[in-house]
Amino acid sequence: MRHIFVRVLVYFGVVIVVFTLLIGLLFTRFNTNNIVGTYRTQLSDLAKTIATRTSKANQINDTEGYREYMSAMEDFGSARQTEIWIFSNPDAQKPLDDSYTNVATDQLDISDQMKEILDKAFKGKTGTFISHDSIYDADMMHVAKPIFDNNKNVIGAVVVTGPMKMRNQAVNQYQKYMLFCVTVGGILAIILALIFSRQIVRPIIRIDQFAKEIAAGDYMGTTGIVRRDELGTLADSMDELAEQLVEAETYREGVEQTRRDFFSNVSHELRTPITVTKGYADSLAEGFVDDPAKREDYLKRIQDECVTMDRLVSDLLILSRMQNPDFEMNIEVINLIAVAQDAMRGLRILMKEKGLHGEVTYDDEMSLIDGDYDRIRQVFVVLMQNAIKYCDPNTDIKVHISRNIDDSTITAEVSDRGIIIPDEEIDQVFEKFYRASTHGGREGSGLGLVVAKNIVERHGGKISVSSDEENGTIFKIIFPQTSENILDL
Repeated sequence: MRHIFVRVLVYFGVVIVVFTLLIGLLFTRFNTNNIVGTYRTQLSDLAKTIATRTSKANQINDTEGYREYMSAMEDFGSARQTEIWIFSNPDAQKPLDDSYTNVATDQLDISDQMKEILDKAFKGKTGTFISHDSIYDADMMHVAKPIFDNNKNVIGAVVVTGPMKMRNQAVNQYQKYMLFCVTVGGILAIILALIFSRQIVRPIIRIDQFAKEIAAGDYMGTTGIVRRDELGTLADSMDELAEQLVEAETYREGVEQTRRDFFSNVSHELRTPITVTKGYADSLAEGFVDDPAKREDYLKRIQDECVTMDRLVSDLLILSRMQNPDFEMNIEVINLIAVAQDAMRGLRILMKEKGLHGEVTYDDEMSLIDGDYDRIRQVFVVLMQNAIKYCDPNTDIKVHISRNIDDSTITAEVSDRGIIIPDEEIDQVFEKFYRASTHGGREGSGLGLVVAKNIVERHGGKISVSSDEENGTIFKIIFPQTSENILDL
């Protein structure tokens, strides 16, 4: 990441420094042209004024007044170190009278540049140039303006020469000031480039560190970057990725724990029936049992243990599937009354063998919920089978379904008269492999109520139990009503 920081710093620095230098050079050039241009305009205006006065004096032949005017102008020019030369145009039909000139071209050693601006002036144009004057040892600006007669013919020219010393000083001073500004600007540019580079690179470094943390398996942190730009969006994506990885890890751990629990439960619960079955089988195989009645009893016990193992494995598989987050149910609108009646019909034979009477009652025929028919039926089957196992002979097993308008729920109660669950064991009823201490020798895997509880909770419901001598044992299930049922209220 250091390489990125250096590269960004260099890019920022180069761009800002080049921009600062360019602006400085442009402003220096503009100011220089402005100072020189302003002075050129001043000399040009002076030359134009003298040319106009000379032309007028020549027309009215005002030699006396003109001399006084020029005397004053020369004094003015001397004070400002400005020279005024008036030339006659030798090529004109009526050149400017010598009375109004103060220099002749054939009397001076005129430079080529001076000749060039004089030629421009004699052609009616303004000529100007800057040169170094050895007499004054300074740069001088020369401006030539034409002198016209009444017919707009060029009869002469005025050349005004002024020193550039003060202007050059002003330009030099401005250049020094601009150099100072550019230097300071360059330093500030480097500092700003350093700050901006850190602002850009720091989030990238943090995102890189966070990515390494994720790669190392640490998904609990965040980038801690709050920005409203592309880097902020990238940081948010990384944070979201971490959250999803946490969820995925939690899911994976849940699946792994379910798998471990399943194998642990299977190995633990199957150990006893397998041991018993093996003991009976070994006894039969080794010929220790000669009595046919006893052999038949052993075979019956082996068969019973196999049935127990089959039921146990089946319950474990169902429970394992229910605890898997990916387990999907076939949700549809079902009538809880019809499901309870269907479950009771399936258990009529078992109830008849024990002399039990079953009854499903309800308050409202429209007791609809959103649920998986087979799973809800399985809940009723588990509760009714428990009732058949533990209730007294020739008693009633009742299922009552009521509709609660206040909280938009459907309640189903399965009750029986028989063995009471001790108060100290009520909280353990829905734990795996729980069997009440009062159940005697009755068979069971201890998983039925756990399966029922998982099914109810997957439907957004709740299940509870109460047991006493007065009311018997009552399992209460509460389901949320379907929206169709609520609209019917």
